[in-house]
Amino acid sequence: MSAFSQFFKGSPRNFPLIIGTSVATTLAVITLAKLALQSPPKSRLILSPRETLLPRLTEEEQSLLSYPPDLFPGARDVSSPYGTIRVYEWGPEDGRKVLMLHGISTPCLSLGKLALALVKLGCRVLLFDLFGRGYSDSPADLPLDSRLYSTEILIAITSSPIPWTPEGFSIVGYSLGGGIAVDFTVSFPSMVKSLVLLAPAGLIRPSHFGWVSRFMYSDNVPDWLLEWVVERRLRGGPIRPQVAKTGDEDHPTTGAEVKGNRNPEYEAVVLVEGRQDLTIAASVKWQLDFHNGFVKSFCNSIKHSSIERRQESWRMLGEREDQVLIVAGRTDPVIVADELMVDVFKVVGEEKVRWRVVDSAHEFPVTKMEEVVDEIRSFWGI
Repeated sequence: MSAFSQFFKGSPRNFPLIIGTSVATTLAVITLAKLALQSPPKSRLILSPRETLLPRLTEEEQSLLSYPPDLFPGARDVSSPYGTIRVYEWGPEDGRKVLMLHGISTPCLSLGKLALALVKLGCRVLLFDLFGRGYSDSPADLPLDSRLYSTEILIAITSSPIPWTPEGFSIVGYSLGGGIAVDFTVSFPSMVKSLVLLAPAGLIRPSHFGWVSRFMYSDNVPDWLLEWVVERRLRGGPIRPQVAKTGDEDHPTTGAEVKGNRNPEYEAVVLVEGRQDLTIAASVKWQLDFHNGFVKSFCNSIKHSSIERRQESWRMLGEREDQVLIVAGRTDPVIVADELMVDVFKVVGEEKVRWRVVDSAHEFPVTKMEEVVDEIRSFWGI
């Protein structure tokens, strides 16, 4: 007879107690392990630098920030159940209304040059910082998907002193903002008079995301660990080689911005005329330093927003009566022009797309702004 069986045979009265204690101990260990691995409790709302930074600064100090709060005309802060949203709106009240949606890593100042140019053409423009960017708060307990971003759009336009509906408006969406623009357009087709997409996300091919990225953005990795890794990448830390990846280090082709890797050429682009210090890199660093919800919102957007596999939404664009203007950068490592053209023509239909390519990389809405304006002006006939 084994020692194990002898032990239980000699202690029949203790058997239920031993079993109960063992079960309780096992459950306690499992619970503690889960608590150790899971993310800490989320705050419902993470305030932007509008609340956490600006009150401590003088007007002169605010003007020297990498994102001055009075950079554009018509600034307003719009309250909502999801936090406050920073909105800018200016231009002729009777002009063509244009909503502009920025990308994943910079606030709306990345579209400032283009907005100013459209106003000169007689347009009324509206820009706002997406949740968790710039001076907009971050709703930390909600997925930043097309539903929430569409809600943010509706909140922004209904805060205007002039009506943006029912006659509708045009949308210019850049990068992630392009993917958001597509989702909004197919959800509210009567609101959108015309759609312009600049290096839009939404159809990035899955092969451009390696298994490591897939794992890091899965539910298997705690939020705090993912956010720590992404912040290190965005700050240029030596977590991994700073290249855009397509499966391995030997074949980098795309995904630098959406994965959080660094691209010095892209980051050096100046966003505002007369302010050489206001670059893409400076705006990202400013958010890393002063917006406590930026990294969380960045990761949240990668997980839940319109980055890839949005063929169903894009297919519905082909049901519209009008064409969609899509502009891509010939050397863009994030949104690969040749791949996007093939996929868009297949999903939307070539006859429904006005396709243009400019000789630049992902930053072309800033570096090739005049060419982009010319294409938009021709498309809209203004």
